[in-house]
Parts: sequence; structure tokens; C-alpha cells
Amino acid sequence: MNYHDGTLARADDISGQPSSLTRDEYYQICLRHLKSGELDQAVARCREGLAADENHAGLLHLMAGVSLLNGNYDAAIHWAGRALTNEMKATYLATFGTALQGKGLQEPALEAFQRAVELDPVDPSIWENYGHVLNRAGHVNQAGLCFLIARAYQQLPFLAECRSAPRNGWNALIEQFNPHLRSRSAPGEARDLIHCFWSLAPLGEMSRLSLQSMVRQGHPVKLYTYDNVAAVQALVPPGVVVVDAGNVVPASIYQHAVVNSEIRYFSDIFRYAVLHEFGGWWLDTDVVLVKPLNFGSEHVFSTQWSGVENGHVCAGDVMRAPKGSLHMANLYALSLQRLFSEKRVEYGAVGPLLLSEYLLAAGDEELRSSILPPTTFNAIDWHEVDLFASESRAGFELLSDPRVTGVHLWGKMWADRGMRFEAVPEQSVAGYLKKLVIEPNWLTQLAAKFDSDKGAICNGQAAHHYTRIYHELFRSKALEPIRILEIGLSRGRVEGWPQDQVPSLQMWLDYFPNAEVVGADIEDFSWFSHPRVRIHRVDQGDRTMLAELASKESPLDIIIDDGSHASVHQHLTLGVLFPSLKPGGLFVIEDLDWQPPEIPSNGAPLVKDVLNAMKVSGVFTSNVMTEAEAKLISDEVDEILLNDSFRELMSRGKLGGLGVLKRKA
Repeated sequence: MNYHDGTLARADDISGQPSSLTRDEYYQICLRHLKSGELDQAVARCREGLAADENHAGLLHLMAGVSLLNGNYDAAIHWAGRALTNEMKATYLATFGTALQGKGLQEPALEAFQRAVELDPVDPSIWENYGHVLNRAGHVNQAGLCFLIARAYQQLPFLAECRSAPRNGWNALIEQFNPHLRSRSAPGEARDLIHCFWSLAPLGEMSRLSLQSMVRQGHPVKLYTYDNVAAVQALVPPGVVVVDAGNVVPASIYQHAVVNSEIRYFSDIFRYAVLHEFGGWWLDTDVVLVKPLNFGSEHVFSTQWSGVENGHVCAGDVMRAPKGSLHMANLYALSLQRLFSEKRVEYGAVGPLLLSEYLLAAGDEELRSSILPPTTFNAIDWHEVDLFASESRAGFELLSDPRVTGVHLWGKMWADRGMRFEAVPEQSVAGYLKKLVIEPNWLTQLAAKFDSDKGAICNGQAAHHYTRIYHELFRSKALEPIRILEIGLSRGRVEGWPQDQVPSLQMWLDYFPNAEVVGADIEDFSWFSHPRVRIHRVDQGDRTMLAELASKESPLDIIIDDGSHASVHQHLTLGVLFPSLKPGGLFVIEDLDWQPPEIPSNGAPLVKDVLNAMKVSGVFTSNVMTEAEAKLISDEVDEILLNDSFRELMSRGKLGGLGVLKRKA
């Protein structure tokens, strides 16, 4: 027996017209699917709590229906609540809530829906029907919230799924949500203006970090304030221009909002006004950018993982709009209406709640397609701020997604929890972001820490200082789950130094907290062990071994050849491993000017000379590679960069000792 669908559907169908059916007719509908003689058995099993599988779920529904017919509404809700799963319970309760509403029984109907949404808080149809019941009962604002929650779970279904998914799997739930909005940054592109707001308090370290990150990503930044402009200008990082906010929104509105609510409330109003007047981006001053803001839409809006129950689905921490945007004009007008006419001054009323209502309730597909998933800026949620100050891996893992463009630190939550941004450990997420943004030579510092000759100084002598180039090339990928291969793991093999250190690998592990690091060397480095490291023993002069390495470790985001430095080996390694490079990936060849005397060149031209020729002709030529390998490089290399080794520059006057080939995206 299975009564799950039929009886439930009929109860819903007839609930709107109870007067058209007699009590006996209604009773017969409930009994229609029971075989003769089974009613007593059904009643007995239900009373004994034995409806233990899906085939008996209908019996529970039958008992609820019979109780409803007899006017025993408490019993109806009781039996509906005995279904097998919370979802089934919620569905039955919502059905009877609708039926009770149809009979004009408001209070039992509201009770049934309250219990239904407690049991299944992510079913949009339950929230929708609950909203209708509340509306008919005269609870207009509560009804509006229910309708908004229903739209949120309909239009952003991952918000429902993430409640049951493992926390570190949330990002995977949104893989297909508005993929056209993914960052498409290109070197040298002009960046849009970013608008920010600050007033009434000293500019703290978190806000300075946020502002500096915007400048570091190449964006012009304006910070608006009602404080003394010159005084604030003296406190901001270079590249930030402080502007009088009173030229955008009258100071009287600012004062009224702050007196009646708080600074965050006014900030929500201000962002609509400034984007309407000037266009560009709005960012809160606790958002740290790790990539430039380049998204394929005139309007862009952000979302957060939690807060749906309060209608706080869309977050105003990051927004983009064109100058004169009708949507920003509407939001500005609506926010002023709430402030002055409706006197709704609770936090979020003109911010996340108003923004969510505007973007979701209208059902505008163009607006919906402008909404970013939470991963982009809010991968770590507001109730998880402890992860920013923790030295555990959890926070880093949540940021391990190529779509992460900025990191919202949720500054207000730090204050509420008594956390101090100035006191976070170096190995925490917040400590990492400080170094990534503030320290222009952070990778150079890591090289010095591990005694790598990629830095400025090694063993007290001038080194190559490649790290000055690498930091600029790699920092946009610093948090991503990239795969990086380095060939050549130690120093001084030719000079007979002991091969008992892996300075580069240790440097990359610190710099790329979510990366898989692959090492390859002619020596045996199997003694080094780390969860994110794999090491292979490979002879660069052996095509077969290189091909085996490629087959095991493809695809790769970054390949660095710091091996023997013999041109014949560099040609061979580039030819065999270049196909393993992902689109947009980087192939780096170090020490282009030094040739080991003990390795015959076999007539291989200097790779630096070949790269310089390719910059002119577009063709890579090699007497070491196969014709197909050389052609692939000619066809697929998008850009060639030649940078200096400071050691070679200072000791021999050689330029262009570092080669970087970027594969087409």
C-alpha cells in the first residue's frame, strides 16, 4: 500500500472548498485507497507507532485526515507529524495547514506551518504557502519574508543543499551557478574605480589592509567620509583618494541614520547613491582583494552562505553598477523610504534584506544572472570568523577555489567576539593575507628563510632575486588549489654540496597554502615528506623519464625548470612537459646564462636565444625537440617574458636570465 501521493493531493485539492462536500463524502475520500478491512489494522498500527516504512506513511496521513474531518485539529497535526522523515512530516503539516486555513481556522493553520518550516526549513513550496496563510491572517511583513525565503531557495538552490553537505564541500555545489560571471582578468587591463566608505572611528589595520589590497590589484580607490578629509587622507595607503561624502549624500541624512540606527545602516544607503552617481564597484572596507575585479556583467551582486531565515541572502559587501543605474536609483529611493517613512531602522532593513527582496522577489532573470555565488567573496561565512585567526587548515581549505576573488573578513563580528586583528598568528589566514598584501617582498623573505638562491641573498651573497618576479606572476593564484612542479630541488650539486635541503619546495608550501607541490631531481629526495608534496627521481636528459613524469603529474599550473641548466636539457624538458601545462599556465626556465661544463651541449642553441628569436618570429626552433613539440610551443605560447637574474647581471653583465612562457588560456 502506498497512499503518499493520492490522498495528500486530494486533501489539498478539496481544502479550498470544504462546504461543497459533506462530512461523509470527505471521509470516503480519505478511505478510498484502503482495501476492505484494513482500517482497523491501520488505526492499530498508527496508535502503536508501527508505521515504520514508506508503505505505512499513508496510514499516518489517513489518521490525520480522519482527525481533521472530526474537527480534532490537534490530533490532525499530531498524526501528520508522525511521518517517516522530517520532509514528509513537513509536507503533511503544510497540507493540513492549508486545509485549516480554508476552513477559516487561522491559529491552527499558523501552528501547522510553524511546525512544518521547523522540520523542513528549505522547501520553497512550504514557505510560499506559509506566506499566503500569513498574508490572509494580516501578517503582511512576515508573509513577505516567507515569500523571500521561498524565492531564495528556488533561485539559489545551493543554499538549501549546503545545509546538509559537508562544510568543505559547499563550494562544489555552486559550480554551475552563473559561470559567466567568473573573473576574466587580463594583464594591463584598466581597472574600474572602487568606492568605499569610512566614518566615525579611527581607520584600523583591517581597513588599511583592505584598501591596500584594492590598490595592489590595480584599481583606483576612493574612500568617502564625513570626517576631516585631510586627516583621513593621512591615514590611508598610497593610491587611495579620500573624498567628502557630503557631496554624494547630504550630511543631514547621514546624521539622521546614525542617530536612529548605526553606521552600517547608513553605509548601506550610501553605496546605492554613489554607484548610481558614478558607477564602478562598491567594496566594504573589510574585503581583501586577492584578484582584480573583472566580471562579465554591468551589474554584479554578492551572496552569503547563511542568513536566509532573516532574508539576508544577498550581501552588499561587493557590488558593481554602471553610472546612472536604474536599479541603484530604485534601491536608494527604497532605502530612504524605509528610513524616513517606514522607520524601519533595524540592521539589514536597507542592506541585505532590501537588496535580497529587490534581486529575488521580482523574478527578473537579468538581475538573477548578475548574482555571484558566496564563494567569490564570502567563502568563509560571517559566523566562522574564528577561522581567520586559527592556525588550522580549515580556513585555507574554504578559500581553496579558483573563484575566490576577495575575502570578506566580517569586521563587525571580530569586534562582537572580542577578537583583535592586530594579534592574529602569522600562520593563520588573516596573518597570511597580511603578508600577501602588505609585504611586497614577502616571497623574497620566504626565500631567505629557507636559504633559496631564488631570493635576493643566499649564503650571504647576492642571489638571482627571481622572487621579485614570481611574487607578481603568482600572487593572483596564491590561494588557489594549483599544481606546481619544480625540477631541481637543492643547490650546489656540481660543486659537491650535500643534497640535504629542499629550500624551494618549503618556500612554495608556505606561499601556496592550498597547492600540490611536485618535485623532481636526479638525486634521491624521498626522505622529504609532506602531505602536499610528491617527489620523483628523474634525469632531465632522459626523455622516457620525463615522459613518465608528465603522464603521472599532468595537468600542471606552473612548471619551473631549475635543474641542470644545460640548454640541451632545457630544450628536452620544455618539449616533453609543455603539453602538461594547463591553459593559461606558466612554464619558467631559470638560469638561462649558465651552462654546466660537464654536460655536452650536443649543438643545442641557448634557450634564451631561441626565446628572443621567437618573440620576433613567433616560431620556436629546436634541434632537440620533435617537430610536433616545437610546433605546439609555437602555436600555444601566448606571451614570453625575459627577466634578469641579479646574480648574472651584477657578476657578468648578462640580461634576461629568467624565461617565462605563458600558455594560451
